[in-house]
Amino acid sequence: MAIFTYSALDQRGRKVSGTMEAEDTQRVRRLLKEKGIYPLQITPAGTTTFSLLPVRVSTEELVVAMRELATLINSKIPLDECLSGLISQMRPGKLREVFTDIQRRIREGNSFSLALKEYPQYFSAVIVSMAKAGEESGTLDLILQRVADFLEKRLSFRNRLLSILTYPALMSVVAVLVLFFILTFVAPTLTRVFQEISLTLPLPTRILIRVSYFFKAYWAAVLVALGFLWFGLRRSLKSSSGVIFVDNLKLRLPYLRDLFIKSEIASFSRTMATLLAGGVDILEAFTITEKVVSSPRLQTEVRAIREFLSRGGSLSNGFHNARLFPYLVTQLVNAGEKSGDLPEMFLKIATIYEEEVAQKSTRLVTLIEPVMILFMGAVVSFIVLAVLLPIFQISQSIK
Repeated sequence: MAIFTYSALDQRGRKVSGTMEAEDTQRVRRLLKEKGIYPLQITPAGTTTFSLLPVRVSTEELVVAMRELATLINSKIPLDECLSGLISQMRPGKLREVFTDIQRRIREGNSFSLALKEYPQYFSAVIVSMAKAGEESGTLDLILQRVADFLEKRLSFRNRLLSILTYPALMSVVAVLVLFFILTFVAPTLTRVFQEISLTLPLPTRILIRVSYFFKAYWAAVLVALGFLWFGLRRSLKSSSGVIFVDNLKLRLPYLRDLFIKSEIASFSRTMATLLAGGVDILEAFTITEKVVSSPRLQTEVRAIREFLSRGGSLSNGFHNARLFPYLVTQLVNAGEKSGDLPEMFLKIATIYEEEVAQKSTRLVTLIEPVMILFMGAVVSFIVLAVLLPIFQISQSIK
């Protein structure tokens, strides 16, 4: 079965478009005619219904689509025509199919936010809630611009962290591969001659021989075992108990604890700023941001602040009672409450902690690099020592 994109005319002569799943184009044409729709163009969407991997949509694509749609809506063009213009400019792919189906749902009488809600894998609760607020306030174009800015800023922060961590990750992979190659192919060749000597070999040499021959004989089994271990570990860490275990571990590590908490607070604050600036109710904004935060303990505190706020408490007091939110957050939120500009203050919190997380990550990487070099130096030194000691022993016995 394949998915086809079509453009057609309905019984009133209006142009319609959408997607349909069928065996071939003839089947699509027949099904459309049975519905009283006359097809003009039918093209394969290039996506089958069965796939080993889920079809992903990049954040960059989504940002561009949101900005273009906001520009079209700002031109006072009806939403249906805006979507037609957006779809016509998009290249064939999953995102084009999604917006085509969104347009179909809107023509059936659904609102834009409800149509977006049908695709939670592409449009988060933040985007859906902001779209709903934009529809109700008549500022959908402005809201979509803010959504695009939000996605862009979040992507920029994530890419910045990834660029910082790429070098040590690459070094780790290269170090493991080099070590595996030495133990599997180089060391057995160097130590083969020592096994024929009647002298008692030094302990480092005996260890190297046994380890290298184990890797040479069972390297395939080691790789399979590591694969199963990685798969089992990922599954266990994704379970509820695994998530709690990892969260507790992160919150106990001295340096990483601060890094982890501030990264979560930055994500929480940027989401809150975007939702409040988009006109979303503050209690609903807390409900949404609770799902954005990945730490169970931080989720509990966000939920407690929301409940405190719903009982009539002030927002700054709610943050003051929370244990994981620093005092700076309470101060800025208090200033935002007094000035009536909470979105700006949450944005300032996000900017402060995003910069701090980036700087601390850079310092951490700067510390990790020499440690990795020392570790690899120690391993290589052990191998060199294990090879040279028997040679010195043989030369002493000859004298």
